[in-house]
Amino acid sequence: MIDPVRLAQELVRIPSPPGEEKGLADFLLSHLRRFCEAERGPLGTVIGRLRRGEGPVVLVTGHMDTVPAGEGWTVPPFSGEIREGFLYGRGAVDMKGAIAAQIAGAAQAASAIQGTLYLLYVPHEETAEGVALGRALDKLEKPHLVILGEPTDLRLGIGHRGRAVIRLVTKGKAAHASMPELGENAIEKMIQALGHALRTPLPADPVLGEGSAAPVFISADGQGPVIPDRCAALLDRRVVLGETESSVLADYHGIGAEVTIEEAELRFYTGEIVRAKLFFPAWFMEPDHPWVQLVWESLGMPPFRIWRFSTDGVEACGRRGIPTVGFGPGDERLAHRVDERISVADIQRAAAGYARLLRAILAPAAIPHAAAERAAPKGHRRR
Repeated sequence: MIDPVRLAQELVRIPSPPGEEKGLADFLLSHLRRFCEAERGPLGTVIGRLRRGEGPVVLVTGHMDTVPAGEGWTVPPFSGEIREGFLYGRGAVDMKGAIAAQIAGAAQAASAIQGTLYLLYVPHEETAEGVALGRALDKLEKPHLVILGEPTDLRLGIGHRGRAVIRLVTKGKAAHASMPELGENAIEKMIQALGHALRTPLPADPVLGEGSAAPVFISADGQGPVIPDRCAALLDRRVVLGETESSVLADYHGIGAEVTIEEAELRFYTGEIVRAKLFFPAWFMEPDHPWVQLVWESLGMPPFRIWRFSTDGVEACGRRGIPTVGFGPGDERLAHRVDERISVADIQRAAAGYARLLRAILAPAAIPHAAAERAAPKGHRRR
């Protein structure tokens, strides 16, 4: 038996910011090999596999990376300290508590599995969700179901808005700052362009909620007393079902700035470098979808929920149309914050839930073939 709380403590004690997940990956490989096959996959992913007889192919997944610890903690962020029933530490909620619960639950259910279970843990999700997962899915047989471990407060996640990072660039003309009338200030142009961008009406979805936009970065060229001739800003835009790269960019036509989808260069701990376009589609699973119903019943019919943030579901369901749900311990509002913490009891409940769930869905009779084909997941809502 694997103690999920002790495992979660060990995971929290291994710092794993994006691009520096090797120590955690090595640790997970050693633990998975106690009860299943395990290997290092594309881009440094960790892939565990349990296969026995005929049955569904189910992929349980999470991400190894966390955001930086930051300042102001009342407990050391990598101590794994338990205080008054809560495990503290960077990544406790997002999402090392869930990884521990998944592994403990899978080990407990291993002898009852009929079919194929993949346990997949990816790097660099915090910077570009879906990129590493997509590379791994290219290698694996297509799952019937993907289960995300992102925090759901032990409810059942069935979708969320997507994410687009939009780059705005304004250009001006340099001049001495003592004579601004001789130049064109790119910062002033950016202030106007951002004002237009933030006033742009955004679509809403009756289930996923309203789109949103927030400036997250701004920078101008120029040093000393110089009117800057170039300014760049990044806008975090949350998109709803049906929105595409082209439709999002069209919303900002004529605001007085060059507008593109941002691209990021991701350096993985394996040394590989990948350029990724930062557009991630919304996705949603209908509650009456056969796989959703099967998971929901197996977990004791918990409430459904929609995440506020984005997950690897953008790749699994949003791009590939694979039925996808989420189940994990933790309150998402505590993610990325100082004194991030997760209930010890909820980690234990999540582990028990995963064991119960995997026993129920990894059986030959569990594949809802015809019904699943009739009720396709909605990477894009049909209008």
